[in-house]
Amino acid sequence: MQPARSFSLALALNVAGLAFAIGAVVLTGMVWTAISNTRETVEQELSQALNQSVRRVQMLIQAAELTAESAARIAQTQQISAATLQATLEQSLAAFEQRPELSYLGIILPEHGEYGNLERADDGRVLLWLHPGASPTQHQTRILALSDEGFIPYASREPNGYDARQRPFYEAAIAQPATGHWLGAYPWIVHASKQVSLWGISYVRAIHDRDGSLLCVLDIDLDLPALNRFLQDTSSEYGIRLHIIEQGKTPRLIGSPDIASVPLAVPADMHEFIDTQSRTDIQKYTAADRQQYWRLAKRFDVSERLSWTIVASKPAALIEASLRNQLYQMAGMGLAMAFGLILMVIYMARRFGRPLAELERSVDSARQSGTPNELQFSPVTQEFRETQRLSEALTRLASAVQQREQQLASQTVELFAAKEQQVTSLALKGAIFDSTETAIFSLDGQLRVIEWNRAAERLFGRLRTEVLQHAIQTVISPPAPHTSWFTLLARPGPTTYLLTGSRGPFEAELRIITVPTSGDVVHTCIIDDISARQEAERRLRQERDYADTVLNSLPGVFYHCDAQARLQRWNKNLELIAGIPIDQLAGTPITRLIPEREHALVNRKIQETLDQGSAHFEASYRLPDGTLVPGLFTGARFTHDGERGFVGLGLDISKRKHAEARLQHLATHDALTDLPNRLLLQERLGEAVARAAETGISQAILLLDLDRFKIINDAYGHPFGDAVLKAVGARLAPLLGAHDTVARHGGDEFLILLADLPHPETAAAQAARIIEAIRQPFTINDREIHLSGSIGLSICPRDGNDPETLIKHADQAMYQAKHLGRNTYASFNATMNRMAQQRVTLEADLRNAASAGQLHLVYQPKVSLHHGHIIGCEALLRWQHPTLGMVPPSQFIPVAEESGLIIPISDWVLRTACRQAKAWADAGLPPLAVSVNISMGQLLHQNLAQWTLDMLEETGLASELLELELTESLIAQDIESMIVTLAQLKQAGVKLSIDDFGTGYSNLSYLKNLPVDTLKIDQSFVRNMLTHAEDETIVRAVIALAHNLRLNVIAEGVETREHCHILRQHHCDEIQGYFFSRPIAAPELEALVRSGKHLDMSDPIG
Repeated sequence: MQPARSFSLALALNVAGLAFAIGAVVLTGMVWTAISNTRETVEQELSQALNQSVRRVQMLIQAAELTAESAARIAQTQQISAATLQATLEQSLAAFEQRPELSYLGIILPEHGEYGNLERADDGRVLLWLHPGASPTQHQTRILALSDEGFIPYASREPNGYDARQRPFYEAAIAQPATGHWLGAYPWIVHASKQVSLWGISYVRAIHDRDGSLLCVLDIDLDLPALNRFLQDTSSEYGIRLHIIEQGKTPRLIGSPDIASVPLAVPADMHEFIDTQSRTDIQKYTAADRQQYWRLAKRFDVSERLSWTIVASKPAALIEASLRNQLYQMAGMGLAMAFGLILMVIYMARRFGRPLAELERSVDSARQSGTPNELQFSPVTQEFRETQRLSEALTRLASAVQQREQQLASQTVELFAAKEQQVTSLALKGAIFDSTETAIFSLDGQLRVIEWNRAAERLFGRLRTEVLQHAIQTVISPPAPHTSWFTLLARPGPTTYLLTGSRGPFEAELRIITVPTSGDVVHTCIIDDISARQEAERRLRQERDYADTVLNSLPGVFYHCDAQARLQRWNKNLELIAGIPIDQLAGTPITRLIPEREHALVNRKIQETLDQGSAHFEASYRLPDGTLVPGLFTGARFTHDGERGFVGLGLDISKRKHAEARLQHLATHDALTDLPNRLLLQERLGEAVARAAETGISQAILLLDLDRFKIINDAYGHPFGDAVLKAVGARLAPLLGAHDTVARHGGDEFLILLADLPHPETAAAQAARIIEAIRQPFTINDREIHLSGSIGLSICPRDGNDPETLIKHADQAMYQAKHLGRNTYASFNATMNRMAQQRVTLEADLRNAASAGQLHLVYQPKVSLHHGHIIGCEALLRWQHPTLGMVPPSQFIPVAEESGLIIPISDWVLRTACRQAKAWADAGLPPLAVSVNISMGQLLHQNLAQWTLDMLEETGLASELLELELTESLIAQDIESMIVTLAQLKQAGVKLSIDDFGTGYSNLSYLKNLPVDTLKIDQSFVRNMLTHAEDETIVRAVIALAHNLRLNVIAEGVETREHCHILRQHHCDEIQGYFFSRPIAAPELEALVRSGKHLDMSDPIG
């Protein structure tokens, strides 16, 4: 048979194989555990960072929407217009400054496109832009900069045709007016100073008033540089890279470290995230820079029409560095173990094999001796006592083997079981000891290191083999104030110290477990690095302090409630109004602060917030003294620590309510007399008409116009005239019943509604009482004046069934009363309506009068009172109707102005007059300046200066031969603009005259600034100056005023020699009237000039 293997070699090989197998299994398990833990840690960290980043982006979106909501409330409160646009933006500044990520806050007015916006510039300044759009009054883009004193002028520039109503964000807001929504990235119009394109996103909202009319469009803008700065801050905080993909028809990459101001195409390695939901599995991919990354993605719906996919990535190399280090360490340990096992096998084989081989040879020798009954073994080597005695015991062993075989087998089984349990227990304790992240080491009674786990190696940078049996004083310096580890170990309980590790000083929590052993003690020290935890706690305290500061700085009360509306958190303002001890506020129902009658409303809105996500409403809250304060409350659903609830803000709107009530009163009452205005009157008229239709009871409309009020107003000034109007209103009110209404209808007109008359004749009696009351003297500023009034009367339903018709008929009746001599009343009848119909017919005929050759000009000479010769003429329009004959200008000129026909007629008049003046000049006549009257229609619908200059160029007339006459009331419509227009005409050489001076609302403060040449005294003063001393005084005052201002003065309506004589006495410069010549045709005027006719200047002036 073949010889058996060597026992010693087999034993050594089996032991080495068993150790190698156990080591391989342990190493494999450790590697697998490390890989699994690393991947799970990476996935958890990346998922947490992505969720935090998405939450930050959501907060940014919500901040922009809250800013828009704040600005919208201000705009609605202000009833925003071009005049209040800047003030509205300034009031929105606080909300805009609280969101530094926002780039713009803008408001567009729909009528003319005025656009104002707050801009956060690149250098951090806040600018306020006011774009004029198509405004008829503003033609420059104004820029204001925020300073310590508020907004101050900074620059201005040409608008270059910019109209915000043509921009995508305005069109999007109009297309969806119900709610605000977000627009995806789109190119912006950049300022001329910027050389690069700029894209951004916008939140837009159309703002309406209570009637549903569009007030304005509001936009909150975030440009891509600002968005990516926000992403960069978030990425740096969480140690990741963030990308944002905007979903849609053309997906774009709008968020990336590579984006400057324009979005990029979605990279190929991100195409899988287009039009997909969130990815819950972590991916590893290789980027264009050949670096590997871990990546997660999450879809975020910004609004119903806009979705983003936010992708978070982290370099894989940084994540796997610790894993590679562990694998390298494990591989080194495996190689060391394999090499040690080989050496151990060789050593064991040699050491145990030699004596056994000698014993084997001795046994073979004894076997060959032939004495099997008495086995004698020669002595073996003295190296091992056991082998020496083995030969002596073989004989005894042979006889005892049989008896001990079973006992030995049983003991062997028990021994192996106990050994296996011991090995398992030691292995488990060792695995726990070395796998924990907490540093653990043990000291003996002399404070020498006897245990040192891997966490301690990492924390202090010292290997286990370096510190074992070394005094702890040489390994770790005792922390202050302790000078030795003996005093440190004597302290009971966990204690925090500042220790020094491999990375420098760190805060550590030290726990010591002292266990007595046989004759000694073992101190086990457990050390946790709590630097990160303390830093987290510090940051948490800092964030809470910041949040408390922000909440306490809010203008109203802040509250955070759970789903049962119980208070969880609040600010100082809520503590002040609650009247509840602060330590009892937590858990208090928020409705405790609300009056009981409004609990149902508040509870309904709380449920709306929890169901729909947000709500806002008005309700009252109670102060500690019981006072009820109106408030505006908002609520937004909020989940904190997994508990549903809501947060909100309450603002005291007492001032706004008072302002609204005041505005409501101002909107329905006249500012001067405090009587109801047209708006309130229309409302009450509508109610009265409806009541008349339902019950048949008569309602009456009385339209009162003060006779000759303009004379009083001109003589004593506007303040005096205003006092007269207030006195008339105060006198009318007591004459009416409780259900009647007196309103100021405009100017010096008052409209009176007599409600529910028992008989229609009652209205006439009431009109008579009002006429008599107005006739009584008024004392104004210690001056007694006498007034009279004319009243037109219409009855509902007899004279009309709607307010417009009734007012129109009352107006026609009032003019009839004036025609009857004033200071009386007249009731409407069908004849007046026929007169109105004739007026319509007259308008229709007037439309074709010029083309039919029915219009012609006549010219009335102007004569100098210095030398008596003709120096010019006034062109006067005449209408020769084919059936009506000569129609007076007093009849057809008002029709032309009301219908708009005055524009083409005035164009014909100026062209005809200029051509005639040019013909006279060409015919060799002395220079005759022709005067043409300018109407209100021409001023409102044409550029007067350009129109005049174009006409001069067309006809070839010299500008100094044309004079334009404008009335005082026409100039007063827009004095600033009129000064500019007249200056342009004056510079071109055109002469300018103020016609009918003294009949309008004179404002002598601006007269000195008007670039005019002549004042023309109205003929009403000239004709009456012979019989009324007051009129002569006015004429004399006008002449003196004109001369003091170095102006020429002309009197019209001069009909007698006496008129002319008095005017010469007062040093009037020129006259015009029938005394010298009636208006005549152009050939007649030419003949008159050539005849040399002039005034007789021989009469002495006494």
